[in-house]
Amino acid sequence: MDEEKRMVDTYEVKHAIHVGDKEILFALDDTKTDYPYMVCNCTWDNPLGIDHYFNASASADYVEMMTEFTDRVQAQLEAVKAERDKITVPLQPFVLEHCIPNDYGESIENKVAVIRPERLRPEYRTADKQLVLATGGFGSHANSRGRAVYTVNLYSGKESRWNREDILGTIKPEHLPDWAKERLKQIQAERQVKQKKYEQER
Repeated sequence: MDEEKRMVDTYEVKHAIHVGDKEILFALDDTKTDYPYMVCNCTWDNPLGIDHYFNASASADYVEMMTEFTDRVQAQLEAVKAERDKITVPLQPFVLEHCIPNDYGESIENKVAVIRPERLRPEYRTADKQLVLATGGFGSHANSRGRAVYTVNLYSGKESRWNREDILGTIKPEHLPDWAKERLKQIQAERQVKQKKYEQER
């Protein structure tokens, strides 16, 4: 059975490269003689997680559009490099030997978990993206049928949702870096303040 074609309006996606926070698409609609080739960006950063296509450009010139496609990919690579250059902690990723392996019979709530490298995009398989504080979700509980694990990234402070199977394990105390220890204290203190405020407002 043929794979379902990915379409953007009437254009069929022929090439797609996801780098950083955007996917760059090259698409074709050979029924449009004036502008059969199209390049656009795609993201999923919305509450529903659906494809959001934007910044489209179309032309009858294949070389022009392929150049536009590769230029956008290169721009995304440069943005990732610039983002990485700003990171002030070691990037070496954490592996299984740094962890207490994921045990579904144990709760990981309020523990520092390690995201499996393979669950991250290749350009983001670095320590700053892996270390998270598990803050809740049914998947963080022991022997739970639920999968969702809500987390706070220790480096960026960004809140995210993962599935329990995305977790490699909890970090062994001796492998928790000093920077992560400091950020963990800050995040826990901030969460306590929010919890107290919430309780007072009830």
